[in-house]
Amino acid sequence: MRPIHALLSCTLFLACTQEQSRPAKEAVAQAKGTADDAQRAAEEAARQAKQGAAAAAAQADRAAQAVQQGVATAEEKTRTGAEAVATGVRELGAGGVVTGRVHGFSSSHLALSPDGNKGPAELRVDGRTRYLLQGSLDKAPLALGTRVRATYVVEAHVPVATEVEVLGP
Repeated sequence: MRPIHALLSCTLFLACTQEQSRPAKEAVAQAKGTADDAQRAAEEAARQAKQGAAAAAAQADRAAQAVQQGVATAEEKTRTGAEAVATGVRELGAGGVVTGRVHGFSSSHLALSPDGNKGPAELRVDGRTRYLLQGSLDKAPLALGTRVRATYVVEAHVPVATEVEVLGP
């Protein structure tokens, strides 16, 4: 009887052990599944974080390029503006006075026969040109042959009359 008893005890023990181990195995399987889910979630979060970091880095690069381009544009405009001012000063710095007789006059031009051929023969006139006639300001048409003295500046290589004074007939 002893061997049967031992066999029954062993069978009963194994049956109990298998029955008790089933919930343990299920708990282990469930824990493994939960761990796998957690690992997948962590990997997804890491992937999204990397994508976000890459997008932020790309946006920062674009912003840096825009700033550099803005600085370059500002430098270019400053240089161009400074050159324009220097050119304007050079161009306006030239000029002088010419005396001669009128041989053509319109609202935009004054043609002269300069005394001694000194000075430009044609001057541009505009709304800023002042006309002096015997000490008073007057923009009456200048008759052909009238003797005048014109003060002028050079703007963009074109002489522009700033003041025309009538000296006599």
